[in-house]
Amino acid sequence: MGHTIFSGLGALIFWGVLALLLFVAVRATVSRIGPEAKTRDPVDILKRRYARGDIDKDEYDRTLKDLKDEA
Repeated sequence: MGHTIFSGLGALIFWGVLALLLFVAVRATVSRIGPEAKTRDPVDILKRRYARGDIDKDEYDRTLKDLKDEA
């Protein structure tokens, strides 16, 4: 008597799951506010993509030329 789901081990599991969900939500939000979210300059984004290896040198040069021709 007097035991509910929120006493003892049940409470520990409940608060653990709640803390994990909060951690995941905060981490997902912070990752969306990363360096690229702050920088919207197309040339900076292009440089970051090239530095990460997302694009090769030919694509970098071609896209950079296109961006400078538009300006």
